[in-house]
Amino acid sequence: MTTYRMLVLMMVLLPLASAVAVWLSGRAAKQTALGLALLHLLLTGFLVSTALAELNERGAITTTAFEPIFVPGDPCLAGEETHTHRTTWTLLSLQPSVAPESRYSAGANIQFFLGIDGLNLWLVALCSLMMIVSILVSWTSITDRAAAYYAWLFVLQAGAIGAFLSFDVILFYVFFEITLIPSFFLIGYWGSGSARRDAARKFFLYTLAGSLLMLVGLVGIVITNPLPNGQITFSLPDLMLQVQYSLETATKAALQGKPEELSAKHTTQIGLFFLLMAGLAVKTPIWPLHTWLPGAYGEAHLGTTVMLSSLLSKLGTFGILRFVLALTPDAAITHGLPVVGGFAAFGIIYAALCAFAQRDMKLMIAYSSVSHLGFLVLGLFAFNAEGIAGASLHMVNHGLTTGALFAMLGFFWNRYRTTDIHPFGGMIGRFPRFAFFAFVLVLASIGLPSLNNFVSEMMMLAGIVDARNPGAPGLFLAVIAAFSIFLSAWYMLTMMQKVFFNPLREPPTLGGAPAADMNGRERLVFAGLSALCLGLGLFPQALLKPMQSDVAKLDAIALRARVRTGELKPLPPIPVKAAPAPKTTRAKTPAKTK
Repeated sequence: MTTYRMLVLMMVLLPLASAVAVWLSGRAAKQTALGLALLHLLLTGFLVSTALAELNERGAITTTAFEPIFVPGDPCLAGEETHTHRTTWTLLSLQPSVAPESRYSAGANIQFFLGIDGLNLWLVALCSLMMIVSILVSWTSITDRAAAYYAWLFVLQAGAIGAFLSFDVILFYVFFEITLIPSFFLIGYWGSGSARRDAARKFFLYTLAGSLLMLVGLVGIVITNPLPNGQITFSLPDLMLQVQYSLETATKAALQGKPEELSAKHTTQIGLFFLLMAGLAVKTPIWPLHTWLPGAYGEAHLGTTVMLSSLLSKLGTFGILRFVLALTPDAAITHGLPVVGGFAAFGIIYAALCAFAQRDMKLMIAYSSVSHLGFLVLGLFAFNAEGIAGASLHMVNHGLTTGALFAMLGFFWNRYRTTDIHPFGGMIGRFPRFAFFAFVLVLASIGLPSLNNFVSEMMMLAGIVDARNPGAPGLFLAVIAAFSIFLSAWYMLTMMQKVFFNPLREPPTLGGAPAADMNGRERLVFAGLSALCLGLGLFPQALLKPMQSDVAKLDAIALRARVRTGELKPLPPIPVKAAPAPKTTRAKTPAKTK
């Protein structure tokens, strides 16, 4: 068990160490970066295969709190083969003394609390995979200060993985903010457009302003949900239990003729809900807070855009999943689909029309990402098992397909130094092998059955149709979401028709020599990504099964929230209690490893 906990720690520390090694490697920077990225992918594969053995065996839920496994610093009550789903690693202590039970409860400590569960497992794997794609896309086009460029990519990877693995609210915020620094330099210095510095500045300021409001919301949740002894906690599992306990206590008071306590809880939750969404809506982004995205994606180098589109936008949707739904459930039920879902639905149509109007393929895919992410937000705020599971799967699918589409544009950029649509035509005759893989990736993006996006989009549609959220026009929003699939096919296939068919035409090539079809490096990238899109479309259950327990926890929270908001009749009680000593569970690992 110690080995697996150290592997979780290595998921964050190895990219940081790799950044230093690549920065010192000089002319061998890209080879060093690729080797270290492959090492990270190998370790990630080992961690994922081990975690699956335990996550797939989880039975019925016994608590409404997340229970991460392989937590570094887990006190392990009965030896090396146990989980307490907590950590003893404290970064900052805010309590004057250490109580004996602090071994099992975070208390007023900001902790280095990392762990694996069904919701973050595949996102960590996505981070590791797309790092390799980003390096290969940048292989020949980054010549100026290449060592610094690849070093910043590793820092960006470390920040994203750290945020996905965090189970302490302040630690999540720290990693969330760390991603701003490498993104700013990657866009502003190595961007390919003339307005790259303005785009980097706008991205940084937008995200910083939103995330500061999110920090206020996180601190507000901590302060308004103290433990029974009056002590605050920053541990996400403890906060989930305490939020549920306080809401159930207020509900009992309301049934006894004191509705003002529950009403006050709801009013507070609504304010905290919108503070959290202020930062997460920018990062996702949700219309009208999306205006930084076309500039950042359009001006950044394609290797950077692969990372931004596949990983950073998922920090926003993952934050909604992990914190908004778990810590402000009643507000998410009453204001999620009716308010945030309304903005997301408008953004779906608006961004799709903007995508169709673009002359540049980078901007077209950038606006397409806004439209697809609006669909994902609707799935999350449906707040039921189908919507949550579909949205969780779609984070991985969208990250894979959108990153692959931007990597596809690297083929044109490396040969012609342009991604404008109009200079191209008849490319299927010039590059038949590339055209085949480009069509596979485009069809995956628009949700063709048997490819990956289809399953997650259908699950989200089912969740939206079945959403029983007060004030939410579920069927209307489902129609908008379904129409977005048609719009996606419209602008993506129109782009393919213009670029790959029509009479042959092409812009001047880089260096003047005739452009060749895919080389070995590009065949590896596009064949691998296409195979993954097909595999995930044919066997989605492999990704869905490990997250069943965590999805069930959020679904149970949603059911209780619907009761409190008057949408459902009272349900039998679920086990919620304040700040318990975590129950020790025996790990389902294949072998004892020390």
